[in-house]
Amino acid sequence: MVFKVKSFLTEQQIRILRLRAKGMKQSEIAELLGTSRANVSILERRAMEKIEKARNTLLLWEQINSRVSVSVRAGEDIFEVPGRLFKKADVYGVKVPYSTAEIIAFIVGNAPVDDRLAKRDFTLFLDTTGRLRISECLLEEFDEVGKD
Repeated sequence: MVFKVKSFLTEQQIRILRLRAKGMKQSEIAELLGTSRANVSILERRAMEKIEKARNTLLLWEQINSRVSVSVRAGEDIFEVPGRLFKKADVYGVKVPYSTAEIIAFIVGNAPVDDRLAKRDFTLFLDTTGRLRISECLLEEFDEVGKD
């Protein structure tokens, strides 16, 4: 019995990604599948775009359901962010399982930061399991829609 997997990817895209993961070149895959290398390239690129959209969608869902979050604006000193996170967490009765130094290290390693300053807007949040996450989506912008 064959089970159909619910996916954004086509069967051909899955096949190509599996072969690429095994180390095959696009030209080798094209020959194997009886198509052009250009077609394999297009299918692979479209598959990767779908995967990126799916990742972003999941991250957005985690952010929507996050326990606590803070928006960080471009130009903001990231050394100010942990205090804001702790303060907001206290308001909601959420324990932040990280120290100030750990939060700063996480931001530096995962957010668009240059020399202590945020290069672009982003959101730092604790997901439902208490893990720190970074998203470049500011949900408050969606809350502003339709307001005067």
